[in-house]
Amino acid sequence: MRLSRKIIYMTSGIVAVMGLVTIVAINGVVKNTIRGSIEQNGVVLAETTVSNVANQYLDGKLLTVKSVLENQLNSNHYLVYAYILNRDDATVVDTFQQGFPAGLVQADPLPKGSSSVTKLLSMNGNLVRDTGVPLVSGFDGIELHIGLSESALLLPLSKISWVIALMTVLGIIIGSLAALILSRLITGPLETLTLQAVQIGEGNLDGEILLNSRDEVGNLARSFNRMTTHLKENIQALQRRNQDLSLLSQKLGEREELLGKLWLKVISAQEEERKRIARELHDETTQSLAAITIGLKTAEEIIPKDQNKGIDFLGQLRNMAGQIVKELHNIVYDLRPTILDDLGLVPALRWYAESRLGTRGIGFDLQAEGITHRFSAEIETTLFRIGQEAISNIFKHAQASKVVLILTEKDNYLTMQVKDDGRGFISNELWNTTDEEVHLGLLGMRERAGLFGGIIEISSQIGNGTVVTVTIELTQTEHSKEDNSFDSTPLG
Repeated sequence: MRLSRKIIYMTSGIVAVMGLVTIVAINGVVKNTIRGSIEQNGVVLAETTVSNVANQYLDGKLLTVKSVLENQLNSNHYLVYAYILNRDDATVVDTFQQGFPAGLVQADPLPKGSSSVTKLLSMNGNLVRDTGVPLVSGFDGIELHIGLSESALLLPLSKISWVIALMTVLGIIIGSLAALILSRLITGPLETLTLQAVQIGEGNLDGEILLNSRDEVGNLARSFNRMTTHLKENIQALQRRNQDLSLLSQKLGEREELLGKLWLKVISAQEEERKRIARELHDETTQSLAAITIGLKTAEEIIPKDQNKGIDFLGQLRNMAGQIVKELHNIVYDLRPTILDDLGLVPALRWYAESRLGTRGIGFDLQAEGITHRFSAEIETTLFRIGQEAISNIFKHAQASKVVLILTEKDNYLTMQVKDDGRGFISNELWNTTDEEVHLGLLGMRERAGLFGGIIEISSQIGNGTVVTVTIELTQTEHSKEDNSFDSTPLG
């Protein structure tokens, strides 16, 4: 059921109930008041009549008495009858035209010693208030009775009830109209709010409720508008965040793809390194060992015949064995220089840079600032591999004449900076390069630094060289228990 109908029904019901309650209450109060007034007026009228007829009745002037009673009846249209009853001789002087009613004698007898008596009687369908008084005070034998029509006296009350009923009906009509107008005033904005809520549920947040009223409904509309505005702003913020997440997801996908390529490159590099080592061992070391084996057998045959010649041949084999040891030593250094494990990060970087760049005539300078101890093996290996990659890129692409590597430990941060005076490039286009080797090499450097929460920055300008800076935050567990200082002199 609609709210407007509920308001109309409730208002009409309240008016109807109040009308009925008013009618019942007024009837009850007025009836009680009129009946009390009838009793008082009846006694007064009876006593007045007694004063007019008592002497004539006692003098035996019954016709005069009857004439007075009839005049009294004619002058008061509420008076139904009047009679004088002598209970001693059962004589009656009355105003009844069709004879004295049977049973009226005993209907309302006056008790002995009583000054008056009243009783409600029903005569011919009408209610009559019978009032009796003694004709002579103190004498109980003769009574005067008058009857006042209570129905006639209560007739105006019924008219009042009808008027109240009509006013109730009119009130219902007026109340219904007022309720209809009120319901329109209330439900109209509520319907607008409901429509706006439906539109919001459908995703339309551009609508606005235009209500200029200062009441509660107007405040609700303004609150609704503010809620819609905040909801729209939140949705837009979520959309922007979703776009950012989408871009981030795309970047993560690209990074994952690059990591996959990097992983494939690592695996490929491992396989190539295995092939190279196997090839070198097969082509050089294995053949040299086979030659030594054959030479030893030859020496066994020569020494018994010519000892001096056999000794010279053993010397040649000794030189060949030394060359094999040197070849194995180079292979091991290419895999992981023992100097990194034995002496630490600074000597290992100096050895690698000088051995790699020196063949091209590129000058190298290493500066260690604030470094007085060894770091954890993981930190040293990470920075060595990053420096190795940076130096390798300079060797391949930079066309530099001078390289400076600076290692600094300060405020619990370890920083490695590799500078060159090569041809440089545009830093902003670094990650957009199509050179897969450069791309994966840089990604590998960044991922190695990221394993320890470090960051890597690459700054370069065309013609002004390149600066690669790696910064890693140190913890107590990342320091070695050893406290070895480094020799800053070049390795010879």
